[in-house]
Amino acid sequence: MKKLLLLLILALTLVQFSAPSIAGGSGEFVQTESLRLQFSRQGDLLRTEACFPSCTDGQTNTRVLSGSDGMFVFPDEGQDKLQVKRSRESNETVLEFITPNGQVARRWQVPDTGWVISLSVSGKSSARIMSGADFRPQPSSGFGNLLEQSRYLFFDGSDVTIAGLDDGDEVSLASADWFGFRNRFWAAMVLSDSSLPLSAKTGEGVEDAEVSMQFDGSGQHNLSLYLGPVEPTALAQSAPELENLMYSGLWFWLRWICQALYYLLGAIEKVIPSWGLAVMVLSVIVGLLMRPLSKIADRLQDQVHATDARLAPALAEIKKNNKGAEQSEKIIALYKSEGVHPLYSLKSMLGVFVVIPVFIGAFDMLAENIHLSGESFLWIADLSHPDAFMALPFSLPFFGGYLNLLPFIMTGLSFVASKLHSHPDMNLLQQRKQSRNLVLMSLGFLVLFYTFPAGMVLYWTTNNLISVIKMGWKRRKIVVAE
Repeated sequence: MKKLLLLLILALTLVQFSAPSIAGGSGEFVQTESLRLQFSRQGDLLRTEACFPSCTDGQTNTRVLSGSDGMFVFPDEGQDKLQVKRSRESNETVLEFITPNGQVARRWQVPDTGWVISLSVSGKSSARIMSGADFRPQPSSGFGNLLEQSRYLFFDGSDVTIAGLDDGDEVSLASADWFGFRNRFWAAMVLSDSSLPLSAKTGEGVEDAEVSMQFDGSGQHNLSLYLGPVEPTALAQSAPELENLMYSGLWFWLRWICQALYYLLGAIEKVIPSWGLAVMVLSVIVGLLMRPLSKIADRLQDQVHATDARLAPALAEIKKNNKGAEQSEKIIALYKSEGVHPLYSLKSMLGVFVVIPVFIGAFDMLAENIHLSGESFLWIADLSHPDAFMALPFSLPFFGGYLNLLPFIMTGLSFVASKLHSHPDMNLLQQRKQSRNLVLMSLGFLVLFYTFPAGMVLYWTTNNLISVIKMGWKRRKIVVAE
């Protein structure tokens, strides 16, 4: 009896290794360098877990993109007798789902590397690509919640249409370009070789993305699916046009600034293997690169301060003795007699115009930088989220339930800079007014940045530290000169 059992086991083993794999049961599992996938017997892609930089890297980021009902699923069309044939072709795993009459209804091709897989669909049918609870953004407070949003994207060449899951209007269109959804760091995108009617689920309370598509049955439809990180190198290697996922809400020239800062930060991290220190060094380098423009802006600012100081006594006298239209006429006459344009103070805004594009570029680059996800620095557990220095015994509206220390350090340095910022031609009243305005601006930045990711706050804190050093050095030179 034992010999018969051993012969039976041997025979089954030989059959398994000599014939194509015909799988059944709970489905098929495929793991590659970048993806962990599970398929059903009907050819549905049930579970999708993406890794970055790879599933074998000890420092990897992973995210489950699929929902409880699957990732890319077909409706139940009574095809409960599909056979699954698994094979290897070149450097990819091929799963064919075959009907009883021998037709290949669905064919998946999963390369050993990369985040793009392929699907061929035969016959008339429909399908849905969906996200789930694991794909939902992490709960956040204040303005930080603006970063943690899932949204739909529909490509039309280099143009990208963005729609929120909570939009009131349903999105229905036909597309032959990339479409899908993304959160802050991950995306699921589909490209069809022919135009497909699409419908995206939207509405109040919708938490999970769902895009439905129709296949008209006219031959075979071929699709490519990108299931991976929102990261420039990964996107470019998968499909160059997918790079438009990055910073898709910005003008093209602002996107260039973001990309330049991204690659600069990556280069710094290769020399300084700490993302926190790399962010700080980036702030220093950007400050040095912008120094020529900053010097021009500072010179124009000094000119405005000098003009304010020169006109202050006469303006105070006019405002004291005149009201209404007469006051305005005398002020204009004063400007004319002194050779000053009425809008001369706008020259001081040049410094702001110089800083804003770089500020926006750094803001968006650090917000979408997956390399910061899970990276710690000092007391900060994750640079892609607020520093959460200490849990509070209560939760404050807008500010949340954690004390974030770094925004207060940033604001403190801003206060110090505002106290050091002065001009020798300004009188005491003007200095107080300027100091008050700078303090109010610092408080505004505290509210704005309090719930932002720590990496972004660290960048701006370093910038404020540079300002303190610069103002202190400038003030020392003035004192020495006196």
